[in-house]
Amino acid sequence: EMGVAKRSTTVMFLFVGLVGICFCGCENQEQKVERLIKELKHRKAKVRANAAMALFNPPNAVKGAVPALIPLLQDEDATVRANAIYSLGCIGESSKNARPVIVPALIQALHQDARICANVATVLMRIGTPEAIKAAEGAVPALIQALQDPDVQVRANAIYALDSIVCALDSIGESTKDAVPALMLLLKDQNVRLHALKCIRAIALRQIGTPEAVKVAEGVVPALIQALQDPDIQVRANAIYALDFIGESATDAVPALILLLKDLNEDVRIHAANALRQIGTSEALKAVKEYESQQ
Repeated sequence: EMGVAKRSTTVMFLFVGLVGICFCGCENQEQKVERLIKELKHRKAKVRANAAMALFNPPNAVKGAVPALIPLLQDEDATVRANAIYSLGCIGESSKNARPVIVPALIQALHQDARICANVATVLMRIGTPEAIKAAEGAVPALIQALQDPDVQVRANAIYALDSIVCALDSIGESTKDAVPALMLLLKDQNVRLHALKCIRAIALRQIGTPEAVKVAEGVVPALIQALQDPDIQVRANAIYALDFIGESATDAVPALILLLKDLNEDVRIHAANALRQIGTSEALKAVKEYESQQ
């Protein structure tokens, strides 16, 4: 009898479990959104964070979630804030109707809370309305300041935001160019140096063919020369790539590039030769000719 009772109990637990799975798995999209919106107010940060992230998709079903997500931009938990920003960005990116509510809320958060400035600026660039882009550009001074933050994640987010702004604009303003000295200092930062270099490269490449190109190159080339000596092959490769595009304005990099013609990595040697050809000084071309004769 005890065996029968045990089997009955097991069957009952199994049945209850299956019913629970069915209820959870059978909820429609509207019910799921309602549940997630309630979880945004949960006392546990992990529950709020998971709910905020889950509400990004599918956007058509979560427009009602926007008013519930906006207060989380000021949440005490960093993950909750980041997830709310991400979801609002996804909704704003895909839903024009939601933008009139989302964009002003993000712009307000951009100026009120330095902790989320970089993430918000990146999302505003993704949404891409004129108002959003202008606001993100206006955050550049704050992002430059964030490059000096002791928290590595804050520094990394600031670099990523600056890179997003640079890559999305037809031309960059003076404030963005002002980021170069701060980014150059980060080339000594083991945690973010590669990202900093990519952002420097983006700023330099954005100026090619413009009247400001020479001036920008003068500011960027010293940082790229420094990066050519980095032990990390990705850092060296990105620096060479940028110098290749800068071309004639990168004459100061010629001696360092010539040294890379003896680099142990074949790709580095090939790209260094290409960059020297683009710079095109007699010294650069002579070095390339000697390199090619030895191949």
